[in-house]
Amino acid sequence: MAADKIANEGDKVLFERSGLVIVGEVVKVREESVIVSISKNDAEGINVETPLTVVSHKNYQLINQ
Repeated sequence: MAADKIANEGDKVLFERSGLVIVGEVVKVREESVIVSISKNDAEGINVETPLTVVSHKNYQLINQ
């Protein structure tokens, strides 16, 4: 999933992690990645303790709003 365009804060993005397709909201844009807020259920599904995760710009797709 190569990003066609860099996401901005507040954008919805789609990415895959641990075999799950996840939709989240960008809360912070970094140089090489974004920090994304995901649901608690998705966080449990990918076995992380927090609903915030880092996604490389190369590994998400913007969702048209």
